[in-house]
Amino acid sequence: MNDQILNIAFEQHVDQEAVTQLQQTLAVLGNEVEFHEVPDKGPQASLLLLGMSSVALIFGGAFAKKLGERAAEDSWPLIKKGLSKIYQKYFGENPEHKVVIFTSSEKKASDSKYSLILSLYCVGKNGQRVKFLYESKWTQVQFDKATEVYLSSISEFVALGSGEVQALIDKSPSKQSLALVAWDDQNQRLISVNVLPNL
Repeated sequence: MNDQILNIAFEQHVDQEAVTQLQQTLAVLGNEVEFHEVPDKGPQASLLLLGMSSVALIFGGAFAKKLGERAAEDSWPLIKKGLSKIYQKYFGENPEHKVVIFTSSEKKASDSKYSLILSLYCVGKNGQRVKFLYESKWTQVQFDKATEVYLSSISEFVALGSGEVQALIDKSPSKQSLALVAWDDQNQRLISVNVLPNL
């Protein structure tokens, strides 16, 4: 993957209609975006939130920096619009598709409030990797608000190595190589998410 552009990785089982709409909406970005089909993960580990999501938007350095520039703000509505079909298919109180986790001995519904389908990734100025999570039950308004906050945070974190995301990482350094961040809609702020048990 080109680490200077927006890469979108999607698993083979994801609803193709949602991926096609995302491709069509973001086509105006031209060479600034690439789509990569990846094989399904297969049997899922208990630490699913640490792995790649079924649809992952991976913001390369140059693209993330452009997000913060005035001219690049035009791409925010495009990204939000492109994600709308994924929202309709997999999010909200009555999603079209339910997420099922296959383990070696059973299949069960996800017990996390965070979606295993969609997330945003970036690497900060200081090399820290961050995954931005979405709550599965969010309304479209909550989903869109989180997307706006994430896009703003990504550009600040990647370009300057500062902002709310950097503050969260500095406050609670993680033993894992990937920091998990989510929008707390109730308190209107970003929070760190820990899916590992306290040892």
